[in-house]
Amino acid sequence: MKRIVELLGNEKKTGPRPGRGHRGDDLKRLNTAAVMKHVFDHPGLSRSEVAAQLGLSAASVTAIASTLLEAGLLRTMPSPSGGQGRPRVPLEVDNQSTLVMGIHLGPRTTGVVLMGLDGVERASVLVPHPGIDPVASIEKIVLAAEALLAEHAGGKLVLGTGIATGGIVDRHAAVIIDNPGAGWQNVHVLDLLAGRLPGPVIVDNNARAAAQSELLYGHGQQSDDFVLMVITEDLGAVLVDDGRIRAGYSQTAGQIAHLRVSDEQVPCACGKFGCLAVMASDVVLAKNAIARGLKGVRHSDHVLELAEAGNGIALEVLAERNRYVGRVASQLIDIHDPELLVIAGTPAETPAVFADLVAEVARSAHGGASAAGRVVLSSDHIFSLSLFAGSTLVDAVLSDPLGVIGNTWSEVEREAVSH
Repeated sequence: MKRIVELLGNEKKTGPRPGRGHRGDDLKRLNTAAVMKHVFDHPGLSRSEVAAQLGLSAASVTAIASTLLEAGLLRTMPSPSGGQGRPRVPLEVDNQSTLVMGIHLGPRTTGVVLMGLDGVERASVLVPHPGIDPVASIEKIVLAAEALLAEHAGGKLVLGTGIATGGIVDRHAAVIIDNPGAGWQNVHVLDLLAGRLPGPVIVDNNARAAAQSELLYGHGQQSDDFVLMVITEDLGAVLVDDGRIRAGYSQTAGQIAHLRVSDEQVPCACGKFGCLAVMASDVVLAKNAIARGLKGVRHSDHVLELAEAGNGIALEVLAERNRYVGRVASQLIDIHDPELLVIAGTPAETPAVFADLVAEVARSAHGGASAAGRVVLSSDHIFSLSLFAGSTLVDAVLSDPLGVIGNTWSEVEREAVSH
């Protein structure tokens, strides 16, 4: 299985910065990435406008654009009518000619999606695998992914696969170190895939994938300085600083599950009491709803549905959970001082009780109401970890399009694997 070589070490960067070109052996790749990212961020620019804004020569941008157009990563837009001289030809990212696969490895159910470079789903499938070991689970997931490709890829070039899961993930080695929800430890994902999914393949954790999606399609378009919290069955946080996702020295930054949020003597697997993990995860949310008499609840989605219908107990349980989340959000704001604190996950799907989370930040954070004013919902209230997983591959395309093109499956390879 071919993999992307990350050029930037532990701290992942969203791509080269514009400037007067780049020096060194990677000049062409870096300038190609700069053009690709600039068109992604500013669709509708002509080649000459891109060249002027990046400080590159018109000839260089013309050559780079030709390569990206031929690869199906960019396309031309209709020229504006009127004017004199040679018509201006705008460029934009081609969201139709290529696909990206995103896979969220869940503890009991995995989502597989085909999406465009615009982050929009084209086709998807859910794959249940409750209580199955990682080898059998991934085999089942690969078969479903192959079927999805056969039915919906339609001959389009699949640029690669982004995979995300909960817990601690070594992105560089593509190893799931510890996923407590699934009970998986030291799972070497690429070895189990055995080259059967479109490459290159990126493996990361849910929170970093969600932050990447937010950078590309959400609040990151206005701010490159934020902390994102993911609240689902898994709990995590990510610091985005100057457009960089901070994974930490050992890629374990953002482990918020065992921060204490309550004085209640609720035991946690870590040996402490009152941790966020046992007070606010989706599993706990469903258990608390059942304990308070809600019938027919099997998981958190049922609580959300009841809350949307106005059920008082469901709303109360959600509000209580959001207050615990707000206490951790307060700590993150106090420590990191971000421009925004973005909440993704089930709290983002229930904006009706989001006010309780914000109010808790106003009470608990040092900055009070000012700090609470920075707390926002994720841009995508329809929470899809599979799309977030795919966004890690979209970022790879933007950061090193030539590298991804060189590692992408050909149609011949895809046919060979499918047979």
